[in-house]
Amino acid sequence: MKVGGYRTDTVGEDMELVVRLHHHYRLAGLPYRVTYVPDPVCWTEVPEDLRTFKNQRVRWQRGLCESLIGHLALCCHPKGGLVGWVAFPFMMIFEWFGPVFEILGYGLLFAGFLLGLVSWQVWLVTTSVAVALGIALSLCAMLMEEMTFHVYQRPADFWRLVAASVLENFGYRQLNAYWKLVGLIRWLLGTKAEWGNMIRTAAWQSKAGSPSGSR
Repeated sequence: MKVGGYRTDTVGEDMELVVRLHHHYRLAGLPYRVTYVPDPVCWTEVPEDLRTFKNQRVRWQRGLCESLIGHLALCCHPKGGLVGWVAFPFMMIFEWFGPVFEILGYGLLFAGFLLGLVSWQVWLVTTSVAVALGIALSLCAMLMEEMTFHVYQRPADFWRLVAASVLENFGYRQLNAYWKLVGLIRWLLGTKAEWGNMIRTAAWQSKAGSPSGSR
C-alpha cells in the first residue's frame, strides 16, 4: 500500500511490485524485508499447447523489461546494496539481454559452420560447452531448492527433475530463448502487450491425487 500496490499498465505486475519495493526502501534507507514463502497456497495450471506457452513466455519477458526499465535508478545506486549492485545487473545482463547473446551466438556459430569459417571440431566443442553450462545451471538451481526447502518427498520425483534438468537443454531452453527474444523485440518496438487467449481445461481435476503446480 505504501508504494501504490499493483500497477495496471504492465503485464509483469507481480515482479514490478517487488522491484518497486526494493527501489523505494533501498533509496529511502528504510529497513524492510522481502520474503519468499515456499509453501504453495494455490495451484496454477500450466499452458496446455505450444501457442499458449509461447504467449506466456513472451509476456513474461515483456514484464521483465518493463520492471527493469522503470527502476533503472536502483541499478548501481550508492544505497542499492546487493539488490542494486548484484541482483539488478544480473537480471539486466543474463535475463533482459541474455536472449540476444544466446540466439545470436547459436546463429553465428551455425552460420560459420555452414560457410566453412568454423570447423566441426570448434562447433562441437562450443555447442557442447554451451549445453553443459545450461545443464549445470539447471541442476544447481534444482539442488539449491531441494537442499533449502526439501519440497519433493519421493525420490522418484527428485530424479524426474534431474532428468528434466538435463533434457530441457536440448531444444526446450533454446526455444524459450527465442521466445524471450521475441518479447524483447516487441517491447522495444512498443507493440501493445496483450495476455492473449490463455487456454485452461482443469483436466487434472478428473485425476486422482493432487495436481502438479507450476507458475
